[in-house]
Amino acid sequence: MGIGIKNSAKQAGEVGRKIRRLAVSLVAAYSMTALALLGMGVIMLKLQPDTKLTEVLILGVYVLSCFAGGWYAGRKTERRKFLQGLFVGLLYFCLLFLISGMGEREIQSDLLSGGFACLLCAAGGMLGGMLA
Repeated sequence: MGIGIKNSAKQAGEVGRKIRRLAVSLVAAYSMTALALLGMGVIMLKLQPDTKLTEVLILGVYVLSCFAGGWYAGRKTERRKFLQGLFVGLLYFCLLFLISGMGEREIQSDLLSGGFACLLCAAGGMLGGMLA
């Protein structure tokens, strides 16, 4: 009976460490996003590029942020690093989607661009985890 309690406590501690690692990875990714978008906003104010270039640059910031978060999560784990990175990228996108909302655009174009952004975020996080 004592062994089962020790194993349960050990498993609970491991789950807590995984959640903490993912939370720190997401905070790092969103901090990088905030700094990069702030810098990009200042540059765009001066250069005033077209809308398509702006969208591509924003997606690039998302991918690099997911890469950084996935890299951090991969560094803190010993096995299946790519899955940790993938999970960070997917969580990043889900939170980003919830925060940004749907807006007033057409649902069809949002689903298409949102699906593409989700794929890029997942790939960026997974690549970061693999290279960790």
